[in-house]
Amino acid sequence: MTADATLTEQSVRPAQRRGLAFGLSWRILGLVIVAVMTAEVAIFLPSIARFRLVYLEQLIESGTLAALALDATPDNMVTEQVKRSLLAHARVEAVVLVEPNKPKRALMNIEPRPEMQGFNLKDRGALGLIWDALEAMARDGSHFIRVGGESMRLPGAMVWIVVDEPPMRAAMYAYASRILILSIIVALFTASLLYLALRWLVVRPLQDLSAAMTAFRRAPEEAKAERGPVRRNDEIGVVDREFQILQRELRASLRQKSRLAEVGAATNKINHDLRNMLSTARLLSDRLARSDDERTRALAPTILNTIDRAARLASDAIEYVRDKPSPRLADVDLADLVDEVGVALQEQGEDHDPNALRTWINEIGSGGAARCDRDLLYRVFINLGRNAFEAGATSVTVRARRNGGYLLLEVLDNGPGVPPAVARQLFQPFTSGGRPGGTGLGLAIARDLVRLHGGDIALIESNAQGTLFCFTLPLA
Repeated sequence: MTADATLTEQSVRPAQRRGLAFGLSWRILGLVIVAVMTAEVAIFLPSIARFRLVYLEQLIESGTLAALALDATPDNMVTEQVKRSLLAHARVEAVVLVEPNKPKRALMNIEPRPEMQGFNLKDRGALGLIWDALEAMARDGSHFIRVGGESMRLPGAMVWIVVDEPPMRAAMYAYASRILILSIIVALFTASLLYLALRWLVVRPLQDLSAAMTAFRRAPEEAKAERGPVRRNDEIGVVDREFQILQRELRASLRQKSRLAEVGAATNKINHDLRNMLSTARLLSDRLARSDDERTRALAPTILNTIDRAARLASDAIEYVRDKPSPRLADVDLADLVDEVGVALQEQGEDHDPNALRTWINEIGSGGAARCDRDLLYRVFINLGRNAFEAGATSVTVRARRNGGYLLLEVLDNGPGVPPAVARQLFQPFTSGGRPGGTGLGLAIARDLVRLHGGDIALIESNAQGTLFCFTLPLA
């Protein structure tokens, strides 16, 4: 890594951490403030209704005292100046005291009128008081209301007062301002505490975990930035520990794959050189086969078979480690393809042993068609047939039948069968079917090619009477 790239990476990390801190921490703080303010609003509504109720009850008490002042006069009458003074101290415009078995007493600056909005505090419920308070705060200017209620001084009496709303409205606004300021203080204090707690318990661990993920993504094979063990037992601690386990497993897997890649590259080079050497050895073996010495000619077939097995091992190894091709799908006549495979396998058998019996039976029939890559499917049949004949089979039968949206292909031989210990890992690379000289790659390659078509292959049955392989292909 260059110096400029290192500096760029170091400058990006703090910026990412700051961005995460701003994004998550401040969102949490904002959400907490909104939640607290919402709760304060829910508390404020009954609180302002209660404030208005108490305010009106106090006016009823003061109006009652003003009306009782009439009892001190001989004829329950006072002068206009005294009346105005009493009503001013009571902060009402009119008061009417109705007491059982006693004459009605009244002090009025203005006469109650029918159009005045009236409230009987004894009949108002909680929702009605809240609605009355909100209506009062929403109005503007002078608005006279008639309010009735009981006085604590005269439990049996009914007191009606006339009040102009502006003074009460101003008191309600002042009370609401105090509640708002208190709510803001409580919200900020609560949000700050929650913010610090969440930042310590959640945000900072998530920042460390995200930084570790970013570092791991940039350099997955480097373990020098690995963090220490986490002691938390909550969900974040579990996630952190699982991520550290995943890091160790992935690093081990990547190191192993890197070594395998190096081995594969070396193997390709060795295979290339080996195939050149084997080609030279085969030319020399052909000369030995034409030698005048009878014993030399007798050794030539053994040498040729050994060279062919070594060349096939090199070819299969290169084919297995090579990137899997993308199948070029087309409608393929399977009967014609299977006949072509049979001819090729019989020619190979004659090259190795002219006296060997190889019977290739095609039972697909005309009209059998599949959607596949002809060249790749040719290699599947070649590998299956060659494995069967080299394992000792003298007859191989290929059948096909429909199975839903797929074509089920069966390859049945009369060989000695696959040993049970080998059958469990038959499709694993470099697992031979028990025959000498096998590469152990034929079935692994066949499985990969079948899966490229969207199908799969399996060993269905294997015993002393023979072996049955089945694989699927999409219908044409």
